[in-house]
Amino acid sequence: MQPGHFGVDKVQWLQRRGVQVLAYLSLGEVEANDAVWATGAYRQEWNTRVVDLTSPVWRAQVQNQVLREKEIFDGFFLDTLESATDDPRQMRAMLKLVRLIRQWTGPKYLMANRGLELLKRLRGTINGVLIEAFSTTWADGYRPYTRQELAYTGELLKQVRRLKMDVYALDYADSPRQRRFAMRRALTLGVPTFVTNRELSLPKGYLPAVQPAPKRAAPE
Repeated sequence: MQPGHFGVDKVQWLQRRGVQVLAYLSLGEVEANDAVWATGAYRQEWNTRVVDLTSPVWRAQVQNQVLREKEIFDGFFLDTLESATDDPRQMRAMLKLVRLIRQWTGPKYLMANRGLELLKRLRGTINGVLIEAFSTTWADGYRPYTRQELAYTGELLKQVRRLKMDVYALDYADSPRQRRFAMRRALTLGVPTFVTNRELSLPKGYLPAVQPAPKRAAPE
């Protein structure tokens, strides 16, 4: 859940029903109109800029948010880790930041969105991994992955399991056929998945429209 978008009462309502609620935390990118710490590439699809992870000001900003939100949430969903993988200096700074987050959060649950190039060095720090766009994508129009793309995400799944971390999937669909494809593959590979739209605005996920039952003929 995005901190600030949901009140404490809504978070606690979920927690009372056994839901483990994670706060969203973007580590490698910020909104372009709030890019005080950003010095890197512009991500047009999300209107964000890559953060300079070596900035002590950015580190303090993350620390303040973590210390504030850990009192409400059960853990954190760490996004945009892969923004740092093209630069060895930024990668080292990202690894340091994630380890600091573990210190700040104590036993809280930490889930990473992909970031597979970092995970081997974060074993024991991260609890779980989400493989976003595991079987389907919206990036160039909603579609199932090609055979080569499926092989790639299948290998990611194997890597996470070898690291003995929890693993989940997230898929995107705009048709019942795409949803069935994603759900069937996830079931075959034994990984939980959630199918939604690009905006993540479907709280129950993407569900095909329910067909009305055929009307019975009135008795003569």
